[in-house]
Amino acid sequence: MGYIGNQPAETPVVEILETDFKIGEDDQTKIDFADANTINFHANNAKEMVLVENSLSPGTSDGTALGTTSLMWSDIFLASGGVMNFNNGNVTITHSSNTLTVAAATVAFTASTAVTVSNDLKLSSDSAVLGFGADNDTTLTHTDGTGLTLNSTNKLTFGDAASFIQQSADGTLTIDGEAIIDLNASTRVDVSGALTAGGIIKTDDNTNATSTTDGSLQTDGGLSVVLDAIFGDDVSLLSDSAVLNFGAGNDVTITHDGTTGGTITGTPMAYETLGGGALANDTHGGIVIEFLAGESLAVGDWVYMSTTDGRVNKADSNDTADDGHYPAIGVAVSAQGSAGSAVKVLTHGVYNDSNGFGGDLTEGKQLFLSETAGTVTATAPSDDGDIVQVCGIAIGPRDVFVSPSLDVIEHA
Repeated sequence: MGYIGNQPAETPVVEILETDFKIGEDDQTKIDFADANTINFHANNAKEMVLVENSLSPGTSDGTALGTTSLMWSDIFLASGGVMNFNNGNVTITHSSNTLTVAAATVAFTASTAVTVSNDLKLSSDSAVLGFGADNDTTLTHTDGTGLTLNSTNKLTFGDAASFIQQSADGTLTIDGEAIIDLNASTRVDVSGALTAGGIIKTDDNTNATSTTDGSLQTDGGLSVVLDAIFGDDVSLLSDSAVLNFGAGNDVTITHDGTTGGTITGTPMAYETLGGGALANDTHGGIVIEFLAGESLAVGDWVYMSTTDGRVNKADSNDTADDGHYPAIGVAVSAQGSAGSAVKVLTHGVYNDSNGFGGDLTEGKQLFLSETAGTVTATAPSDDGDIVQVCGIAIGPRDVFVSPSLDVIEHA
């Protein structure tokens, strides 16, 4: 057995080996070697630590603290691959190369000021949720392959609460810029559904429109305007059959004909225009009024209006029967086969008769109502009782400027 205490200086103690050996202040505060391969550390009659091969543990679970509020350790060093284990694996912090992995159901960060992450923060779960607020009233949820979802009707605000993006209702996304929202795209901004604006839609671009695919404002469909529309320059209708309608029932129209010109129609009056160049056979242009026919009428028949029923019949200058088939008010430009049906009459304008009114005309010569019903002649009627009425003037071999004079002279 070795010696403890005073002993000869020339005989140093090299080792003390005993199966039941204790050293300490007293039996309550000691180092105990009584257990095989175990060193027990006691303080104040309590086993505080147990040292066995590869393990230093407290005497009882959750029984010993590492440091105190006033006496704290400086540093702790763990080898590569080290694990900090809480409650037998309930939560672990594991080291690997340049990485710490925290395994836990919930990790809570409580900081009076901030939690700072100096590099990337990754939430690896495909259904990860980032919650905000004491009761997580605002959340960002990740959906694999889709993106992030802001819950409920919460807002993503910018600068202050007045500028935000929000799903204000199911299927409705509200973008509020308080004063201005700038959408800047080098090519275009696509809107796949209806675009409804509560204020003015304005473009500052000054590109002139030369077709249906350029200009500052373009649409592939129709354009509906409830109130007035004001244009500062030309309005072009590019279709060769374009129609400009007026009235709720389109009762007045301006129709373009790519060959002959245009037509203004109404109830019962229309203005029909001709294209440039020579008149085509049996064409006309000017003021056209619709009447009811008093008899069968053909295109080219000159007509008067009956004072009895207001219908139009073939006019003539022969007043011998004193039946008053005059004055002529124009020439029929549509055929009507029966009395009581509608017929169109050119009252003022230009008219082409492919038959030349029975022969080629001399330009500049007046045309008079003829004794033959429904016709005109280049020679003024001369029989007693005949009515002399100028109905127009020849402007070509078969073209007449229709302008019936309402002043008539009875030949004596």
